[in-house]
Amino acid sequence: MLWTLEVFGEPAPQGSKEPVGRDRAGRTVLVESSRKVKPWRLAVSTAAIELRQPLIEAPVELQIVFRFLRPKGHFGRRGLLPSAPLFMAKRPDLDKLERSTLDGLQGALLREDSQVCRLIGEKRYCEADEKPGATITIRVLNNDDAPEATTAPGAPGG
Repeated sequence: MLWTLEVFGEPAPQGSKEPVGRDRAGRTVLVESSRKVKPWRLAVSTAAIELRQPLIEAPVELQIVFRFLRPKGHFGRRGLLPSAPLFMAKRPDLDKLERSTLDGLQGALLREDSQVCRLIGEKRYCEADEKPGATITIRVLNNDDAPEATTAPGAPGG
């Protein structure tokens, strides 16, 4: 089975946590350092819930393409500058974007994010007709997707 969802908004990375004090038991209370994470996870969850699918329980493969607006410095009077980079090799980090997005899918489309067995990620600048956000494709994995060597060396049958 295959699902594709579009999430619009500024993709936000799962950032570091900052201590804000202590609770009554004396434990340190931590909060997200980025204010953008919560709205991004909510946008992901909302898009997933709008598919109206039961929670996926099986192992899955995810492909996520994150889209970002180009900075104004990439443009001149005649449009995109020839010197504008093709790849978005700057912050936010791809792995942190994936973490926040997986957290948004958990409980909305996936039972839990540990079901993700294969993850393919990309971050790039928006094309002229695109909005910032992400395209997420989720595919249930089956036995045909397993690597050829399925038993450990020394195990029965291996």
